[in-house]
Amino acid sequence: MCMVVAIRGRTLALLIAPMAVTACQATTPSSLPPKAPATASTMAATPKPSPARSHDLIVEAYSTYWPVLAEAGRSSPERARELLEPYVKGGYLNHLVDGVRDMVKQGREPYGHAVPRIKEVRVSGKYAEVTDCLDMSGAAMADRRTHRLIPETADAKTTTTVVADLERSSDGRWRLTGLSMKGTTCTSPSR
Repeated sequence: MCMVVAIRGRTLALLIAPMAVTACQATTPSSLPPKAPATASTMAATPKPSPARSHDLIVEAYSTYWPVLAEAGRSSPERARELLEPYVKGGYLNHLVDGVRDMVKQGREPYGHAVPRIKEVRVSGKYAEVTDCLDMSGAAMADRRTHRLIPETADAKTTTTVVADLERSSDGRWRLTGLSMKGTTCTSPSR
């Protein structure tokens, strides 16, 4: 699956532009060792999460991704990978780390933070899609050396529609596999 991030406005460039202009992940088949037959004890030890529980875990993973992404953007590419691995996987993880590398070269880092305002969560087995009205009003770019806001990176546009793809990994955690910014202003759901 390939997710293309359409970015309008300088604020969106804050966390995403260098890290998520495009995020493609090739799915390659892998050969896994044969699975041991399920027994009553192994089935009891690994219960399937209920749909409500999956929803909560997806919301938690997606919501935590944003502050972790900002922290990763203020770190080295190596540290960014460590920070993001619990929340992002595959080609999208590699793409974000490359984006951090680009920000380091440009002497920039995230300033402030984006606030997720989730509108919808759809779950289908081990895959999920989150639709969000991301509040970018408190986000921009800063000079990496001084940590001061770069004024021209602030944008009057304060919200954008985001669609994120997540997958439940073998460790049970939900991780982002792609992100698409639609570039459309949206209205946050009431809290």
